[in-house]
Amino acid sequence: MHRIATIITATLLAGRGVDALPLTPTGNPYPVPAYCPFTQSKFLPFYNTGNQNWNDAPSLSITVNGRPLIATMDTGSTGIVIDAKYGFNTTYLQKNCEIGHVFYTSSHWLQEGYWCTTDVDVGGVVTSALALIRTNEVCCPKFADGHRCQTPEKACVCKGTCTSTVSEGALTRRVLEEDEEVSKIEPRQTTTVGKAYMGIGFARGNPPSHNLFMNIKSIDGVPVGSKFRTGYVINSTGVWLGITKANTAGFSAVKLNLREGNADNRDWAEPPCDVQINNGTWVTGTFLADTGIPNAYVKGDVANKEGNEITIRIPDPSTPFGEVKFISVPKAKAGTIGTENHMQPTWVGTRSIPGVNTGRKFYNGYDLYFDGDGGYFGLRKKSN
Repeated sequence: MHRIATIITATLLAGRGVDALPLTPTGNPYPVPAYCPFTQSKFLPFYNTGNQNWNDAPSLSITVNGRPLIATMDTGSTGIVIDAKYGFNTTYLQKNCEIGHVFYTSSHWLQEGYWCTTDVDVGGVVTSALALIRTNEVCCPKFADGHRCQTPEKACVCKGTCTSTVSEGALTRRVLEEDEEVSKIEPRQTTTVGKAYMGIGFARGNPPSHNLFMNIKSIDGVPVGSKFRTGYVINSTGVWLGITKANTAGFSAVKLNLREGNADNRDWAEPPCDVQINNGTWVTGTFLADTGIPNAYVKGDVANKEGNEITIRIPDPSTPFGEVKFISVPKAKAGTIGTENHMQPTWVGTRSIPGVNTGRKFYNGYDLYFDGDGGYFGLRKKSN
């Protein structure tokens, strides 16, 4: 009942300010809507402001239960994972929240806990979403999609930066496509500052009720109202919360479709793109610029063969407002080929679904915006 009520509430909130907007009259074939009525917004600088080349995932300072944390901001997932030790009472969780989990299929790490609606302060922006409050983490190679691990093991064979020792406050991240070659694992490290993992992407499985950036309550103490348009703009130094005419200037945008089987009228599907490998046929699929990973995933049997030229055009090959080109690099040579291209991923793997996940290097070439109320996705090419 708790989770159903949360989704219903989010659906009702979605009715605020979602009337169809006229498009900005320009010669652009992909104009943004006329956001003139919306002026309530705030810019949040990234905690790791030195991350100008997108070598690392961006992070934001947040406060949960009065405790400061550093949250990785991930466009490749939806939902926040917070350790229960940061002010959460286990008895309260057991009585009022729903048992839940997040499982990493490639590394076999299982986050166990409770789905519970939680207020989070992100730099003065107070928001509320259904969070996984983690009470335990176990290695579970034989996990069968229950809520708890029946046969935990002492150590997992982890790839990338993962180790077999679980440090306090460490958080991994969820694998969104089970066919991807490695799990998206954040470094497990000991730190005096608490950490969380915050997925703010769309079309990533969980509904908008899990997305902090889709459920903002107030900005600097002022409740959001008719002048607030749900959405965000990501650039190299931070993120704007709240869509306005000013922060979407210079963008081109495409209208999104609702996800099939959606339970919330803001549950938007991924934007379209077309992918070409070498001089082959353009293949239509979906586009994701995932801040959580430095590598890329592309549909195609030859996508991960060294030296293949890969071209992505958004939203279509004939009149694109976004384009990225890079060459395919095997994982064994990660970060050693094509480095003169600032949008070159460290390595390229193969995905089963059509389209591309470019990874975060894409943000070296483009800013991105997402209108969560109206369902628009846009890009703005950087000047450098």
